[in-house]
Amino acid sequence: MGVFLFLTIDQGTTSSRSLLFDEKFNIIDVFQKKFKQIYLNESWVEHNPEEILETVVSCCEGVLKGKYSEKILSVGITNQRETIVVWDKKTGKPFYNAIVWQDKRTIKLCENLKKDGLEKTINKKTGLLLDPYFSASKIAWILDNIDGLRKKAENGEVCVGTIDTWLIWKLTKGKTFATDVTNASRTSLFNIKEMQWDNDLLKIFNIPPNCLPEVKACDDYYGDTEILSKSIKITGVIGDQQSSAIGQYCFKEGELKSTYGTGCFVLANTGEKIVFSDKNLLTTIACKINNKVSYALEGSIFMAGGLMNWMQSSLQVFENISETSKIASSVNPASAVIIIPAFSGLGAPYWSSNSKAAIYGLTQDTGRSELIHASLQAISLQTYDLLEAFKEDFENNNISLSNSLSIDGGMIENDWFVKNLADITEFDICRAYTKESTALGASLVSAIGIGYFKGFDNIKTLMNKNNKLKSTIDKNLRERIIENWHKAVQKTIEMAY
Repeated sequence: MGVFLFLTIDQGTTSSRSLLFDEKFNIIDVFQKKFKQIYLNESWVEHNPEEILETVVSCCEGVLKGKYSEKILSVGITNQRETIVVWDKKTGKPFYNAIVWQDKRTIKLCENLKKDGLEKTINKKTGLLLDPYFSASKIAWILDNIDGLRKKAENGEVCVGTIDTWLIWKLTKGKTFATDVTNASRTSLFNIKEMQWDNDLLKIFNIPPNCLPEVKACDDYYGDTEILSKSIKITGVIGDQQSSAIGQYCFKEGELKSTYGTGCFVLANTGEKIVFSDKNLLTTIACKINNKVSYALEGSIFMAGGLMNWMQSSLQVFENISETSKIASSVNPASAVIIIPAFSGLGAPYWSSNSKAAIYGLTQDTGRSELIHASLQAISLQTYDLLEAFKEDFENNNISLSNSLSIDGGMIENDWFVKNLADITEFDICRAYTKESTALGASLVSAIGIGYFKGFDNIKTLMNKNNKLKSTIDKNLRERIIENWHKAVQKTIEMAY
């Protein structure tokens, strides 16, 4: 075993994990704990912040009890983005549950701001659209719905932060109140050009500036852990999708990746250029490392692996996800069953918050196999829609977009899905070196932050770029599948209004 090890906290939507990487960035230890999803109302999704903290600490202690703990150089943190926690600065107690990125309770607030003509202002400053997905409207909701909380916030008694900020504050016993630029860029409050909280945006959402954290670089020093059994420097913090891009070595302009977790997130590096989308993609910060800012375009799908979880837990059409590859391959490729997984509305490029999930094309011959096939196909088709939007935006900005899509997440183990993704998108599909690219990215950032690496140039590519799957599907069949999909999506959107 090498001399240097790196601990990463990967705090996700349904579970928290700690992973230990060796100096060659192989995983040598993993601990994971799930936590409760709280649904108090239709389209409301919450987490208990204290439970999230407990699962993180428990997972970290699992690693620290191992025989290699004394060799750990640094901690990296990557997290579910946009999810918000509001807590008491003195006691550290949350005033309310964390409101999760999937939550839609602020649809009306966002619609009212759109009617006031404010979406253009928000988009120009943040690169984001006006949608409940982002943090600002969630913060405003909490401040407006907890008695006396707005006044406390104005008096400087309240801390507001995304999950990374909450964890850092707790891990350092309140000594560090900070976030990184990638998480800040997803709040709708951060000016991605001026790289600071924006006063105009704070006024739009009526959020006091003194309750927000300091914004730091991804590879900055965030303090030492003081509630774990070992004190370790926190030197890498980055949002999960940006972390995944680093874990898949998308360092250069035009390189792109797609992560398949609860949702699906396609992110393409635009280098030092801020590119605004004509196709409803998001402009965001890819990272700030070695004092250099890189930007990206991103497309978000709300239900990917989450759709398969629903099929398994609610419909109980299969017992183990590993079954689904064989089942899907047994179905006629021209199956007319279509699932639109708009459980939390439709994300990019449609951004239809009011849309509901729907199934089309059912017949008496439809069985579980067709439903499984349609679910996996829906994830490929949503990815296709995103990639077509990326192509247009990159072409309009004279940037060359790679025709290779690097993929990670649990679904890359499903052979049928990966091959079908190549068929539908006509991109060369490269499976990641590890399905844990998100955690790997944060580990690499923390290694830069602690000085183990000087920068990206020192990081050797671990991905097998030659392991590519190419499209082999009949062209007419592919066009028919895509055409039927778009008809179903349009019908779903029309029924929402």
